[in-house]
Amino acid sequence: MLFSCHENLEDRAAREVKEHTEKKCPVVIDEFTIMDSITFDRATKTVHSYYSLRGKADTVGVLNDGNARTALLDELKRNTSNKIYKDAGFRFSYTYTSASRKGLVLYQTLLTPKDYQ
Repeated sequence: MLFSCHENLEDRAAREVKEHTEKKCPVVIDEFTIMDSITFDRATKTVHSYYSLRGKADTVGVLNDGNARTALLDELKRNTSNKIYKDAGFRFSYTYTSASRKGLVLYQTLLTPKDYQ
């Protein structure tokens, strides 16, 4: 008898973010931005992306002008690779920290289904 092994969506999310972090992170996004890791919180169904900012962007307040949230929301809406997670009502959190001052959070935001649907 053959048994099919099916992973639920939360298991898939946890696996995918772990694999991405282990295989690809840190990854340079542009001259100012490095993606450090991605995590998944099952309890809140939140995919959390962590970035470091360097150079001219490594400044408190540089992303707090309102444009950063709009840009992240636009990208989330356009991105088809996470459609299954958006359809399931997952949340997406973004944290940007200082590359030169470890641990200093420069910007953080949370996008919920109410934002992107």
